[in-house]
Amino acid sequence: MPGFQPPLDLERTLLLDPRVAPFFTHGEAAFFIASDDQGRPLGRISAQFDRLTPAGRTDIGHFGCLDAVDDPAVVAGLVAAARAWHAERGRHRIEGPFTYSINEEVGVQVEGQDRGDMVLMPWHPPYLGAHVEAAGLVPVKDLLAYSVPIEQGARWRGVRFAELPEGSRITVRKLRLRDLSGEAAIMTDLFNASWRDNWGFIPLAAAELTTLLRVIRPILRADHAVFLEHEGRPAAFAFIMPNGYELFRGFGGRLMPFNWARLAWRILTHRFASKRVTLLGVRTDLRDTILGARLPIVAIARLIAANPQPAEIEMSWILDDNVRMRRIIEGAGGTVSKRYRVYADPVTEGEGP
Repeated sequence: MPGFQPPLDLERTLLLDPRVAPFFTHGEAAFFIASDDQGRPLGRISAQFDRLTPAGRTDIGHFGCLDAVDDPAVVAGLVAAARAWHAERGRHRIEGPFTYSINEEVGVQVEGQDRGDMVLMPWHPPYLGAHVEAAGLVPVKDLLAYSVPIEQGARWRGVRFAELPEGSRITVRKLRLRDLSGEAAIMTDLFNASWRDNWGFIPLAAAELTTLLRVIRPILRADHAVFLEHEGRPAAFAFIMPNGYELFRGFGGRLMPFNWARLAWRILTHRFASKRVTLLGVRTDLRDTILGARLPIVAIARLIAANPQPAEIEMSWILDDNVRMRRIIEGAGGTVSKRYRVYADPVTEGEGP
């Protein structure tokens, strides 16, 4: 289908294999495949639970890895399998899709499939959302991807609050490539401090971010992160990822027998046409201050300024009801390019949200 790019089989193995995937150090999951009477696969789903889930949401089970042929009965069967797995463990509402949590691939893509692939963002055929609803789930939250053409991205430097006030004692630095585990720890702390009150929050684990940074190390550059430090302590950061899907387009998800050589060549020579602002965070004690309100915008402005080569920038994802952030992005030239939807079992009378 137009816009679809299969991920590398190797990358999916690293994500799903309990022996190597960091998720399984703090979570559990089961995987289901629907097949026809001849054994041909028709769809897939995971059911998972993250033990880092905050109190108050531990009765909700997550599902993910969802994909299926255009058949509502197949999707209904997959959803039923995920429900049953969670029900056996005392969780009687399910929500998703998440692969594996809200910090990774989130939602069913319901708009913008033709805009193409993006790293760590799911792609789904247009029919899938309707089949999920036919299986008894209802929409609970929409998430947006914004596209910011590079010439528009320069406007971030002119956004109100994008410049640091005099006397703020803020210094700026780039990513330290020789200490990825230390940088991941800083980013994790700032990210979790910033988003802990948001809908569906589950803490990001430093081990998972460290693994991601090490996997993408061949294409990672110091300019891909900006850290703002206040009186010598990390205060805020913004992180952008090159769209790794560009490196293996046309591979059909496989590296063997010869695509590994093509990939190595592309890593050395490729100029990325798209990048994604992936992570953003600010220190806890600054969150509700005037300075803290400015820091995320300053970090993004500095990040875009540090990556001036021609490339479309995607800012994703943004909650549909995060009006303040949406206005800032739209004021700097961003337009909604994709929409993703999270579904859940309906809340019955007497239950909480």
